[in-house]
Amino acid sequence: MDTLKALMVFLTTAENGSFSDAARKLGVSPAAISQSIARLEQELEVRLFNRTTRQLTLTEDGRRFYAQCRGPVNNLDTAISQLKASRDEPAGHLRVSMPNSFGRRFILPLMDEFCSLYPKVRIFFGLDDHFSDLIEDGYDVGIRVGMMPDSRMVARHLAQIPLYVVASPEYWDRHGRPTVPEDLTAHDCINFQFPTSGRLFKWEFDKDGERTPVDVQGTYTLNEMEAVCELARLGMGVAQLPGHEVMPYIRRGELEAVLTQYVSLERSIYICFPHREHVAPRTRVFVDFITERLAHHPDIMADLPGLDLASKRLAAQPALA
Repeated sequence: MDTLKALMVFLTTAENGSFSDAARKLGVSPAAISQSIARLEQELEVRLFNRTTRQLTLTEDGRRFYAQCRGPVNNLDTAISQLKASRDEPAGHLRVSMPNSFGRRFILPLMDEFCSLYPKVRIFFGLDDHFSDLIEDGYDVGIRVGMMPDSRMVARHLAQIPLYVVASPEYWDRHGRPTVPEDLTAHDCINFQFPTSGRLFKWEFDKDGERTPVDVQGTYTLNEMEAVCELARLGMGVAQLPGHEVMPYIRRGELEAVLTQYVSLERSIYICFPHREHVAPRTRVFVDFITERLAHHPDIMADLPGLDLASKRLAAQPALA
């Protein structure tokens, strides 16, 4: 027997005072109501209603049982109503995974505005550079830099990332500025090592529309991109870094970009989430908000003076299913 359904039939019958009225409210026949009540009484081994040809009334056991059931069912009705309301209003807990440096620089500063727009959303941020599995680790949203999310994800392409070769102006004045990527083999280049795989970041350039790698050597290897940027800013070598990492320093004159005509746009920024259906409102508004705010961010989309990346962006635009 479907106990919950039988209880709803019992409560509706008790509140309407007849099988026929309960049947009209529930959209079934009076016979179906009578049979359901009979099965419930048989299951409980107690009579719930006194039946006459003119009247249907609760027994003493029936009144006590009704009082005991009405409270929990009211709570269930409230829970269902709240769940339905949450489908329309962004609320509840949201778990977001994002890279450490990018998240602190570009996502966290936006959260005051987001939370003022959606005050009922509570956010947990997992900041790491290990690209955790969103589904296995229970994340609602992931922001990924430089890699295409796997096929289980719904992904929005936010921006393509120019990779700039930079050093301090003092470094270039001492050692000379390269004119072609191959000149970098004579410079002290700072390598970045991916913390998860241990492999070195490959220096790559766009030459005649083709991606061309260049092997570089240097004194320093680090597994944290901000530290790479800091060494370059201090004049301790040359780095190839994403535009969003170096653009503020370039604007202030602390770093100078070279070889801009060879800039590669092979890497991108994505925001992704695990499910295609029944996306929670809190997830939907967060994804829309971040997409809109980052679409024209000056440290992500801006070109260097005199450099037009529009055609390269169009050529490198990834196709997403």
